[in-house]
Amino acid sequence: MINIDLFYFINDTLKNPLFDFLMPFVTELGSFVAMVAVCIIVILLSIIYKRPYIKRIAFLCLFSLLLADGIALILKHLILEPRPFVTLSNVHLLISENDPASFPSGHTTSTFAVLSVLVFKFRHEFWSVVLILFGIVIGFSRIYVGVHYPLDVLAGCILGVLSAYFTYRYEDKICNFFNGVVGVFKKS
Repeated sequence: MINIDLFYFINDTLKNPLFDFLMPFVTELGSFVAMVAVCIIVILLSIIYKRPYIKRIAFLCLFSLLLADGIALILKHLILEPRPFVTLSNVHLLISENDPASFPSGHTTSTFAVLSVLVFKFRHEFWSVVLILFGIVIGFSRIYVGVHYPLDVLAGCILGVLSAYFTYRYEDKICNFFNGVVGVFKKS
């Protein structure tokens, strides 16, 4: 019941015109497409400006993102939890959602898969706090717009962080594998 109570608190009790306007836009910043686009743009810019370290980090973010979202997709199809607006009444729904499966939150998974790699790699206190707050806002937005329960968001956060940790922990092996297969990290 705490999952449903917290959902209604965020989705209904906290509703206000400012959040109603902002959250549909904010929530899309955490989408898989947005995260892939950012990773690819950074990879391309790092190639153009000859920044191999930045290219490596952006590639690791992309790897973590693909790993986490692949697992999230499998979980969604195995668990098949319906979205809150399907099972609950009086949901303040602000966006349309075609995927009927709710668990885990894909947007939260994507966001934490990318930003956690950055936190692990840079270990800068200020930017770590900023990135984590960004992830929390994305998770909050998914509940606020009415498409996820709080446990969906928590699971997405955990999945994203674990994927990023795996990527960070095995960074050299991952890069060596891809370098051997497709030459991702050729010397300029």
